[in-house]
Amino acid sequence: MATGSLTEFTRFGYGPAPGDRVEGTGVDPDRLLAQLSLPAPEREDGLADRLALLADQEREKQAMKAGGPKTDVAIKQLRQRAAADVQAYLWDPVLSDAGFAERLVNFWANRLTVAWRRGPVEFLMGPYRDEAIRPHIGGRFADMLAASAWHPAMMVYLDQAASVGPNSPFGQKQRKGLNENYAREFLELHTMGGVGYSQTDVTELARLFAGMRYDEEGARFDSARSEPGEKIILGQTYLNGPDEIARLVETVALRPETAESVALALARHFIADVPPADLVAGLAAAYLAGGSDLRPVYQVLLSHPSAADPGRWKVRSPHEYLAASLRALGVTPDIAGGRKVKLALSEALRTMGQQPLRAPGPDGWPEMAEGWVTAPYLAARLAWAETLAQKLGEGALPADLARFVLGDGTEGPEADTIRAASRAEQRWEGVAVLLGAPVFQRR
Repeated sequence: MATGSLTEFTRFGYGPAPGDRVEGTGVDPDRLLAQLSLPAPEREDGLADRLALLADQEREKQAMKAGGPKTDVAIKQLRQRAAADVQAYLWDPVLSDAGFAERLVNFWANRLTVAWRRGPVEFLMGPYRDEAIRPHIGGRFADMLAASAWHPAMMVYLDQAASVGPNSPFGQKQRKGLNENYAREFLELHTMGGVGYSQTDVTELARLFAGMRYDEEGARFDSARSEPGEKIILGQTYLNGPDEIARLVETVALRPETAESVALALARHFIADVPPADLVAGLAAAYLAGGSDLRPVYQVLLSHPSAADPGRWKVRSPHEYLAASLRALGVTPDIAGGRKVKLALSEALRTMGQQPLRAPGPDGWPEMAEGWVTAPYLAARLAWAETLAQKLGEGALPADLARFVLGDGTEGPEADTIRAASRAEQRWEGVAVLLGAPVFQRR
């Protein structure tokens, strides 16, 4: 059970759930920031276990190629772990009392996107979110950036593990060369936001990153693949090795372009598609003053007048909408998977345009309304609202439920939705009216 204002639950979380105490108005920054110190969800395994299974899978494949018996023990276990990652993605926001923390996990995982594409990435998604992102949501962005850079999931997703210095011993012998994908996205999407650097900087950064790879033991730097010589990046000179990579990551993380990009992204995610300019400036200033420490940045965000504005200026993403609707009705995994219910959550998200853990590209999922407000996606939301209401809405009192999740105002779209829900002939129909209402689809 959690306590907070409706604005805290809605703008900075995934909406209230039965048992939550919705009280007061405005935003209490300290109450939301306290969530960052709560324990993380428990998992059955981590990166080390996944890498060991991937090594086992490779050994099984090699044994079969050599004429040995066919075996699929490792790949079956990997697929089970990947399915568990999807379930965690679906249910963490629904079950957690720390909605703000869960929103931050998903925000930062989207900014530093890794998604199922090819190779072993699908088996590394959960550990990436849990070990590269989650531990750093209340710390320094520079540390999160470094953890992301060295995580095998990122190395595979953006081809860094395949990048080789062309003049390195390995590159000369195997005639391999640079892959600039990660270097490009590091500057454009992860840090500086597409300004303040040149293509030459991208190439030089790729030369510096050459040698970053991983094996069964985890991430490491392979000097045999490292490009020799100095690299000049953003006007600074770097040599080879992990210490120089760490210096580069720290330097770029603390640049004003990165501060401005991070500030705009946070304000756009939580407040409005076009956020107040003074908020963005304040976030950037706090970011630089704190050396990329994120707590002071969140403090500015939560203390700005726009944070407490009762208006719902943002369209919920499908993931947020799904979680809010499940929370409103108190749905748990046992209920959702019950024989008479069988909610197909992943399929529902797919039809709404957000298939779990499969962002369409390195720039992640859309943060603006135009990415979600299309005729097919809206039709899918209404279909989900009807399905959920038909299966689980008959036991609810529609008007009371609407007041709980929308507030008890007497005018505006919230009041209109409460009245419409209360007039439905059957309870489930009233719940469907609520869940399908435009105001419920916003935060």
